[in-house]
Amino acid sequence: MNLDFSDIKVLVVGDFMIDHYIIGESNRMSPEAPVPVVVPKEEYSIPGGAGNVAMNISTMGSQVSCLGAIGNDIFGEKLIKIFNENNVSSKHIEIIDNYSTTLKQRIYCNGIQVARVDKEELLNWNPNQTESSLDYSDYDVIILSDYDKGALIRPWFFKPKKTNVILDPKNKRHEHLFMHSNIITPNLNELKKLSGMNINNNDSIINACNKLIEENNFEYIIAKKGDKGMTIVGEQNFIKHIESHRVDNPDVTGAGDTVIAALSIAYAKTNDIEYSAKFANAAAAIAVSKAGTASVTIDEINNYIEMSNEKSNK
Repeated sequence: MNLDFSDIKVLVVGDFMIDHYIIGESNRMSPEAPVPVVVPKEEYSIPGGAGNVAMNISTMGSQVSCLGAIGNDIFGEKLIKIFNENNVSSKHIEIIDNYSTTLKQRIYCNGIQVARVDKEELLNWNPNQTESSLDYSDYDVIILSDYDKGALIRPWFFKPKKTNVILDPKNKRHEHLFMHSNIITPNLNELKKLSGMNINNNDSIINACNKLIEENNFEYIIAKKGDKGMTIVGEQNFIKHIESHRVDNPDVTGAGDTVIAALSIAYAKTNDIEYSAKFANAAAAIAVSKAGTASVTIDEINNYIEMSNEKSNK
């Protein structure tokens, strides 16, 4: 089914950053060190982290607002400019002096990533004043995008009634976010850290998820297994395995952002966790087929699902 998400309102809360790309070529090695001399041919910036989640939600057709903080610097300005140009509301993003917007610079040479240079500092931010103008119940779904940069380090957030809160968790230090979340989307490394259990097969994934569900009253856990797909574990022994789509030479940058964006709006629309996970799985396959941090459109997803269904029916 082709869904229209234009009536879905989403709030993205978390760590907003900029992914800056330098695309270059090289035909010689440096005489100073065993590295290529890269001649830049193109440079561009894309929202990363929670910003990538917001961009994906916008391109999938939903209404999206952001809550977080950035630095009063050139990359913070770029982030706001990109949001404004792509129907992403930034009115609840606070601009902070004496703080640098988190920056990830990737350098590509002859089509291959050869270096990444990060600039970041832990955000010391109290969002109480910023969030005072928010009514959380206005949103159909709230996404917590945790990259451990400080935006979600304080136990300030509360779960509004009848609103889904979906968390992409980073580590066990932010367990205070669990009480507000009804769905979490860890990858296998994060699931291992959160549960304290070894993860080596589907049975161990299910056991780890059940442990976390019992401890934290989650409705569902979507365990992201990379090129092995996803496993959904829910209350009352609900278990579904979602197979991955084959993608040649995948670029997994930001794939988790695409997953939580697609899953959240699909679940807000349908209240069907299996369909929502399959929808997110298709969106992820499209995202990893693109270079670098990428947004996926609703038309791309609908076309991809239609083509996949045609192949499976042959």
